[in-house]
Amino acid sequence: MMHKRLKNRFANLAALLVGSFAALAIPAWADAVISGRITDPGSFPVSGAKVVVFDDEATWSVSDTTDANGKFSVKHIPCKTCFVEITPRKKGALAAALIDDVSGKVDRRFLIQLHHGFSVRGSVTGADGKPLKDIVVKISSADTGEDSSARIHGGGAAVTARDGNYELCLTPGHKRLTIINEKYPALVKHLVQKFQVTSDGALENIVLPKKHSSHN
Repeated sequence: MMHKRLKNRFANLAALLVGSFAALAIPAWADAVISGRITDPGSFPVSGAKVVVFDDEATWSVSDTTDANGKFSVKHIPCKTCFVEITPRKKGALAAALIDDVSGKVDRRFLIQLHHGFSVRGSVTGADGKPLKDIVVKISSADTGEDSSARIHGGGAAVTARDGNYELCLTPGHKRLTIINEKYPALVKHLVQKFQVTSDGALENIVLPKKHSSHN
């Protein structure tokens, strides 16, 4: 009798664990999907491109890599708005693309044709000169005369490495750079700067001030 009771308890526990893992494996937000296809200037598919979906504050991100046909599909957490960044596999040829202010409540599908661009690099530090890791550097077009489809190709997003450095391939033109800081509570959360891309090169180092600074 005791053996039978223990057996039943283990069976109930196993059923509970299986139910718990099943619930984790199929999250409630799995139906929110961003999908599409990436091509080059000649309309040929771009394989191996990384497609990342961030929420507006960059507190979470999910990604996929385009297949041989340039197709991708990203399931993501529901959000009011988010942005989608596409980074080609080969640096220095095709520019990154940024789709900004994307509604996060419904499924979306995009066809993006990447453009050629320039390699731009920079660094983010604190006021003490120490490099800041895991800072999101979001770059969008600041050319107001362009139509919305052209502005998609004007920017991208990157996360700083341990040495505070980041690198993106961008199309030429005026850009707006936004720093999103979710890691260092003593420093400002956002910082916006403008610059122009005309060729390959390095940007001035960005210094993230403390919260009590006038930049906040």
